[in-house]
Amino acid sequence: MNTLGEHIAKRVKELRQKAGMTQQELATKADIDWSTFNRIERGKNKNIQVNTLDKIIKALEIDYPEFFTFTGSKHIKNRIISKIMLLDDTNKILHIFEDILNWKNH
Repeated sequence: MNTLGEHIAKRVKELRQKAGMTQQELATKADIDWSTFNRIERGKNKNIQVNTLDKIIKALEIDYPEFFTFTGSKHIKNRIISKIMLLDDTNKILHIFEDILNWKNH
């Protein structure tokens, strides 16, 4: 079982690559020393500071729920729920899901 630090390291790398940035670019944008950033992304920084993680998330220009939505098949329900929770009109979304379920059952 992976530790939270390992999940964070994997997520930072995944989101950095998705954003098309190098480690140096993201470290600079987050105002973090590159060697510190490199240790974080490799999972070697066992005690990442909350403010450092906050800088990385802001530099990636994402919100906290998106960052903390870890990938993997067992997390798919949590990913769906977290995306729904970000939406303003949850009643409309509920109706859409009900329509999808009704369509699937016919």
